[in-house]
Amino acid sequence: MRLSEWRGRGSKTKFTLNKKTQIQITKELQAVKGMALELALNSVDLLNSAVWTSPDLAMMTISNIGRNFVKERLRKMFVDVQHMKDEGKIDEEVLISEKTTHVILDLSKFLAQENPDMETWDAAKKIFLYTLEKDVDEQKRASLYESLSICKELSGTEIRILAGAYQIYEKPNTDGNSHDVISWASAVAGKIGLETSDQILRYEDNLVKQRLISPRESLKGDLLRTWDVAGGSSFHRLTPLGRKLAESFAVEI
Repeated sequence: MRLSEWRGRGSKTKFTLNKKTQIQITKELQAVKGMALELALNSVDLLNSAVWTSPDLAMMTISNIGRNFVKERLRKMFVDVQHMKDEGKIDEEVLISEKTTHVILDLSKFLAQENPDMETWDAAKKIFLYTLEKDVDEQKRASLYESLSICKELSGTEIRILAGAYQIYEKPNTDGNSHDVISWASAVAGKIGLETSDQILRYEDNLVKQRLISPRESLKGDLLRTWDVAGGSSFHRLTPLGRKLAESFAVEI
């Protein structure tokens, strides 16, 4: 076989794979779009006292609401994809790729099994839409896929805390600021509409564990009220990873 013939066959095989992937994604989109959305009607059913006379009936009604809730969230995501496509913002090759198919199915599973908080789902959806954009290089797209994985490990309040810390990062108030944990938690609480520093600090351990905010400093094994500012985390407390994650769902699509 001549080299030119082999190259020709290779190109044809690549086109076939893309076509199959495109058909698979199209079917997924049509399946979700075609589902009957009865969330509102089923929610009203829960207000009927007769439903609660039978635990089995109540559980069945709640189960139906859950399924329709997942469908509605996915439907809205696909509507956003279509809007971006209509506006010419989508990289068509990325949209029909096997990676995107995998991400869509993984997000569907995440919705069905984890029932994520609204803030977590909105952040995950925004990151996913960002991966589809034109002019996103492969290194950045790989970073976004990693951000998507981390996002799914966080609660809605943790997402809000990162968003609040990112606001401080973007517009720091240097008057009297320090790397004091309580002051930071109070500032973040004010940014996201909570009242006390404790409402922030109860999530501190997990955010530190996920390497999204800087850990507290310690002295002879005792934790202090200050955090380690290594990595440039003064004032906002976000680690480089935390900044990247917050930036990925703060971006305007």
